[in-house]
Amino acid sequence: MAPEESLSRILADAAEKGGYKVEWYSGKIVIQESASAFHNLIVSETMRQFPPDTWWALPDMGIGTPGDHRGPQPDIAIVPAGSLNSDENPVRKELVSAAIEVTSKTTRSEDYGDKPEIYAGMGIPVYVIIDRGRNSVRVFSEPEHGRYVVETASPFGKPFTLPAPLSLTVETASFPTFPDE
Repeated sequence: MAPEESLSRILADAAEKGGYKVEWYSGKIVIQESASAFHNLIVSETMRQFPPDTWWALPDMGIGTPGDHRGPQPDIAIVPAGSLNSDENPVRKELVSAAIEVTSKTTRSEDYGDKPEIYAGMGIPVYVIIDRGRNSVRVFSEPEHGRYVVETASPFGKPFTLPAPLSLTVETASFPTFPDE
């Protein structure tokens, strides 16, 4: 087994057994504690708005190339319903229509930092940041040359629209609001 495969397996095992989320991308390893209740509430409220006959919303699912655990693990990965032909981990990047991240104090810099370029470079059509500290949602779309060229923003309490290929509106009225973190 190559050293990268060993490390990949150790990180996957640590996440599975230890209650931690572990991501390995851009030459760094990001380990964080399990999410808070309000974080999970936002994830749950967002996921339930995707019609399961059209879209599968997969929580904490790695995105990348099968057999390689290096890659981001968004809070929610959206794939077309029925598109998985095996119990994949990570999900093939070619299947992912959107990656959705919910920020926290410890993840905001990553969610706005490396991840937009990583997801755009993978060809993920839509990237969403649900920003708890700013009580807003930012939607990035139309990846081109490793960057998203379109960005929209809306505050919590107002719906946001996911462009094609999703073409879906998501309500945020039930999202808890926070003082700026």
